[in-house]
Amino acid sequence: MKKRMLFSFVLLCLLGANGLAEPRQPTHADIRYSDEYDRSSLDFWIAKSKKPSPLVVNFHGGGFRVGDKRSFQRNSMLQNYLPKGVSFASVNYPYIDQMEGNYRKLLEHCAKSIRFIQKNASKYNIDENRISVMGNSAGALITCFLGHAQNLGIRSIYPIQQPKGTPLILPHIRADGPPILVYNRSGLNDQIHHPRFAIMLQKKCIELGIECIAYGVEGSGLRTLPKGKDVNDLAMQFFKKSWKSKKNE
Repeated sequence: MKKRMLFSFVLLCLLGANGLAEPRQPTHADIRYSDEYDRSSLDFWIAKSKKPSPLVVNFHGGGFRVGDKRSFQRNSMLQNYLPKGVSFASVNYPYIDQMEGNYRKLLEHCAKSIRFIQKNASKYNIDENRISVMGNSAGALITCFLGHAQNLGIRSIYPIQQPKGTPLILPHIRADGPPILVYNRSGLNDQIHHPRFAIMLQKKCIELGIECIAYGVEGSGLRTLPKGKDVNDLAMQFFKKSWKSKKNE
């Protein structure tokens, strides 16, 4: 009984440190990047730095029908790297019903958040030449679109749970676009985030000569994470490499 109680206590401690971290409140909340829709807003976490800091912009998932920017407050990348000089933003965007089912219009609207950030980079002490984007599921599609269908100067992309809408994005992937690190934690039974969608994206990148690292779980057909490595740490290394690159400058 005592061993079981001790195990439960340790488990709760681990969850508290990793899975259930205290939400980190933004430096600036509900900043409007457009007046078009009520959800056209973003949150900033600004790193303490004398020099303009690099920025990672997150787009939440939810099938373009649900989700919110506040879910990013517990993200381990934010928790671990804000104190190390990396700034972050998390973006809300209109749901698809507000766009009358026009996904292209929704994706193009998301580009306004990046343009707003670049226009106000000095105000928030952000280096506009070192911006990377990440997102889960629907957010994964947004990141690929913003990095490759739009000419926004985004340096690298981290799509998570690449979803079944991937075939619609593939025609936009371009040879001079930013490098991609894609991670799908689902197995073969997840038809929404089936590993084949990440494989599709990687195959397209290989055809065009774009750097694309793809990770997945055992048996998914994707490369598994290096032992003992956290995917968000690997993604941050990937971002930092792109921020040092001269490509697209």
